[in-house]
Amino acid sequence: MSDYDDETPDEPEAETYYPNVYMWVEHWLLPHWKRDVTQSQWDPRWWEYTEVLSRFEALWRAWEFLRLEGPTGMAVFFRDYLDTAMPLITASDGPFWRVEKLARERTLPEQWKSELPPPEEMADLV
Repeated sequence: MSDYDDETPDEPEAETYYPNVYMWVEHWLLPHWKRDVTQSQWDPRWWEYTEVLSRFEALWRAWEFLRLEGPTGMAVFFRDYLDTAMPLITASDGPFWRVEKLARERTLPEQWKSELPPPEEMADLV
């Protein structure tokens, strides 16, 4: 048993309104987040960017939870989640920073390089 195991049984996962993050972005997020496209960066193939996919997945999960949290749930979602994440995602120095504003030419940035520590140090991490 690891330190992350607890004695409480897993709760069943709540049923979601949208089956996946892709449908949520297409049918909820984009219709609700409309901004001047000349002032923001965007790529229609957003799902190719690991950071964007991860952030949208987190936003979708938060939305799914907060939509059921009573009359102020969605206000909390906008204030604490959407209004802070979207400016980061669509910023000129955000994940879409290489998307040309005029031509909207898509070029994915290279992933930062990383090296694994030596095996003896990896053993200390486990």
